[in-house]
Amino acid sequence: MKMEKHMDAKEAGERIKQLIVEELKAYVRESKENYSEELQATYYEEPIIQFAAADDPLFEEYKTLVSPDHATPREVFERSFGAGSYEGGTVISVVLPISEVIRRANRAQKEGPSREWALLRTFGDEYFIRAIRGHLPAYLSRLGYRAVAPLDTDWYSIQGSASGPVSNWSERHVAYAAGLGSFSINDGFISEKGIAIRLFSVVTDLQVTPDARTAATHTANCLLHSKGSCGVCITRCPVQAISEEGHDKIACMKFVYGEASRNWAVASGGDAKSGAGCGLCQTKVPCESRNPMRSVR
Repeated sequence: MKMEKHMDAKEAGERIKQLIVEELKAYVRESKENYSEELQATYYEEPIIQFAAADDPLFEEYKTLVSPDHATPREVFERSFGAGSYEGGTVISVVLPISEVIRRANRAQKEGPSREWALLRTFGDEYFIRAIRGHLPAYLSRLGYRAVAPLDTDWYSIQGSASGPVSNWSERHVAYAAGLGSFSINDGFISEKGIAIRLFSVVTDLQVTPDARTAATHTANCLLHSKGSCGVCITRCPVQAISEEGHDKIACMKFVYGEASRNWAVASGGDAKSGAGCGLCQTKVPCESRNPMRSVR
């Protein structure tokens, strides 16, 4: 039986939000899949979790801003649970900050990712995040709610375009809708825990009060966009895929998933299909592990 039947609806909603936050923090803290024996460190630190209303008009705007194929939460829900099943809900968005051990190793690199970062791509980004994405819907089900992680559906896809790959469910845009931060010149997402992060989200029929978006613009946390200063990520990119005009997604993708990257992933002990990633523009930059605009303000 759903919890709000036993108490005031608003009070129940806040209680459920807190339960979800506590559950996800505990999962990140306690999961064996979030720990590398080889590195003697976790892949991710304590997460940030926020909530967006599934009917937020911004999700409809993403069909213009991102792609006509970008799904709305209603579409996500009804593709999973059937036409007419949607009666409102919430999108839960989660920031997973990459651990200091891995970030520190990558700061020292200039031509490509560290071995630690390559291991993160396989065992953190692929194995652990897939596990926690599955855990959250299962947990919500135990509370009496239906939920689905869009990236784990059979309709989720990444398509090529003239400007580079485009997905039909963008975790970065979802995080922005949930008020978790804003975008960078390099197309990364700058949260309160910085840009060296990973994101995932779940759509559910749970209805709670959404968190507010506090960023004044969609690039408010980027020093270059907001203050005309910085641009460190431009100098960090080993393939010159970042400039003041923006991010060359195609050049970036070729480097991150190319043959050399796959070979380095295998040599490091990871999977070729995951690639070794890069992350140079996410480390040794002012926004690596914090919102740099906080100190400016």
